[in-house]
Amino acid sequence: MDWTKYDLITFGCSHTYGAGLPDCWIPNKGHGPKPSNSAWPSVLKQKLNFKSLDNSSRPGASNKMIAKTIIEYPEYTKQSVVVVLWANYIRHTIYTNKNKNLHMLPQMMNGKFKHIIQRGVDKDDFMRKVKSYYEDFYEEFDSIFDQTIRMNYIHAFLKSKGILNFHLIQEHSWGDHKKYFNKFMIDNIHAKTFNWKKDFKIDDALDKPDPHPGLASHVHLSNFIKEWLDSCD
Repeated sequence: MDWTKYDLITFGCSHTYGAGLPDCWIPNKGHGPKPSNSAWPSVLKQKLNFKSLDNSSRPGASNKMIAKTIIEYPEYTKQSVVVVLWANYIRHTIYTNKNKNLHMLPQMMNGKFKHIIQRGVDKDDFMRKVKSYYEDFYEEFDSIFDQTIRMNYIHAFLKSKGILNFHLIQEHSWGDHKKYFNKFMIDNIHAKTFNWKKDFKIDDALDKPDPHPGLASHVHLSNFIKEWLDSCD
């Protein structure tokens, strides 16, 4: 396919944003204010010569947040091509209205990611809810079931607008349930799993001690996605 006529739009979390790469890392503060120009979306744009790129990812995003961003995106055209790298299914978001949410990650119980709690939220009450959700309500199978429905809806939503869309899923996110949930995929959805260590993270970014994928990793994943898109002509 001649991709030069198409505009690439990508959605995802920090792995799409390029958090920790040299142009997207502020020591002692965190990721930069804009997506990295070295993240896989930028590399993919160059490799396939897309007309333009809008990297609409958000560090720390849950899959519900990603889906909401896709639905609310204001600038789709018939020349849009969407690639979504879905986040880890264990993240959870509860929206209290269209702008406010309770966004939960299990690492918060160990003191991490508290910086993403929205302003004005009582942190003690919020942490009580996080603890309650993951200890009393979270179930792996249910989160995968929820995400499978969500991904199918997003595919149908974009297809209804005439937009070609592709969905990337980390292999380990399926747990032991991949065969079961494959039966839930609708019509000709372009969905592909990838192996985190084999197909993506082959080096580290700068945000140690728990680094994101590095520069070589983003090039590596872009090659994986390029081959996939080329095979879907």
